[in-house]
Amino acid sequence: MRNFRPAAQQQLDRKPKQEGAGDRIRFEPLSQIRKTIAKNMLRSKQNTAHMSIMDEVEISELVNTRARLNELIAEKNIKLSYLPFVIKAIALALKHHPVLNAELDMENERIIYKNYINLGIAMDTDDGLVVPVIRDAEAKSLTELATEIKSLAERARDRKLTLDDLKDGTFSITSYGSIGGYFAVPVIPYPQVAIFGIGRIAQKPVIKDNQIVIGNVMPISMSVDHRIVDGAEVSRFVNEVLGYLKEPMQMML
Repeated sequence: MRNFRPAAQQQLDRKPKQEGAGDRIRFEPLSQIRKTIAKNMLRSKQNTAHMSIMDEVEISELVNTRARLNELIAEKNIKLSYLPFVIKAIALALKHHPVLNAELDMENERIIYKNYINLGIAMDTDDGLVVPVIRDAEAKSLTELATEIKSLAERARDRKLTLDDLKDGTFSITSYGSIGGYFAVPVIPYPQVAIFGIGRIAQKPVIKDNQIVIGNVMPISMSVDHRIVDGAEVSRFVNEVLGYLKEPMQMML
């Protein structure tokens, strides 16, 4: 009985061992930033009721407006991407939909409304995802937003962001379209209640004046915490943001 081995164990013993198996995998310790990302993403999914909405908007007027403005400010060494326009549109719309800029305090059974708009901008770096914050975005011009985005991106790339750069966000934006994505379902940065995603702008057939023409189409995705934000509310917010992007001169008034 001393030498008895179950049949299953005998089969395992007879199974040939793979040569060089140790070369087929490798282990890498989690970096501090990756541990933080993992913790925050899991906390968000566990503590919010994610709901997402997707849409598209034809932005040929925005394409033309951006080109004209870049010509006007060329000597200032500032170049407008589409992101400052999206930030401006979101900041304007949040004034009319404050619940999307709020926070849910379940422990005290209340909603905390923020009378300021601090927009977190998700940025891809060699170390992983970081979300620096543009404070009081509603009070800044397009060129001020562009300048701040550039500064934050450079500091993120050079690992020079401070804790102050990363805290107190009230709403977040992610631009996965900058690396080719079209639609996504972004994860809300808890305890915020919403995140807005921008996809890759594509030329697609659209109908204008009862004619099929080639338009410039921007896809968007938005995730919200359904515990505090109803579907109708997020739809009205998205409609307002897309209205600004479709007719950007409204943002200049």
